[in-house]
Amino acid sequence: MRAFIAACLMLVLSGMAAASEGVIYVSSHGDEYRYATNADGAVLTSLYPKAWFIEKGANSRIERGIDRLYLGKSCDAFHPVFGDGRWWWANGGFGADFARFELRFPRQEIADDFGLHCRN
Repeated sequence: MRAFIAACLMLVLSGMAAASEGVIYVSSHGDEYRYATNADGAVLTSLYPKAWFIEKGANSRIERGIDRLYLGKSCDAFHPVFGDGRWWWANGGFGADFARFELRFPRQEIADDFGLHCRN
């Protein structure tokens, strides 16, 4: 009986830990992102490919593919197209700021109370 209870407890606890891994957020641009954690923080990965127009005059280009936003434990952020930035959360949602780009997730709470010290 103890083994059965222990096994059930392990399933519940592992399910709780994995529950945040399946969280889906919707950006202010209308894109859906899956949330996952790793040793350095969290990663938001778009469910569908995106296209970004990168304005650089005659050298402008279009970047296409699955989008990823990395949120670090030190409130640092990284985006493969827009580079290094900072991320934050507030009562009205969370977001990331880069030199030439902002990504917002309004009216949504970051899972697992991750990054509560990154208050805006």
